[in-house]
Amino acid sequence: MDEHTAALDPKTAAKVLELTRTIVEENNLTTMMVTHNMEQALSFGTRTLMLHEGRILIDISGPQRENTRVPDLLAMFEQASGRALENDRMLLVTLMVFIV
Repeated sequence: MDEHTAALDPKTAAKVLELTRTIVEENNLTTMMVTHNMEQALSFGTRTLMLHEGRILIDISGPQRENTRVPDLLAMFEQASGRALENDRMLLVTLMVFIV
């Protein structure tokens, strides 16, 4: 799924995400969701990869991912890339979420 909620308003995006979750669970599918939305990347799926400039900077899953929030993800990005950020709006990364 390549940014399948990117152009949607928040209410519609939430409906699409819930429908996605239902279809994936009912059909026991493994999917990959590409998004720039860090909240969605952390709230969906079982594994999150953060790509920047064509490289995987972060790969989290399991207990580490369960306890990760957006500020944590930003701190991980800063550590992995060596770049300090003032806020997440300055960051354009691709997040891949694996839904099993």
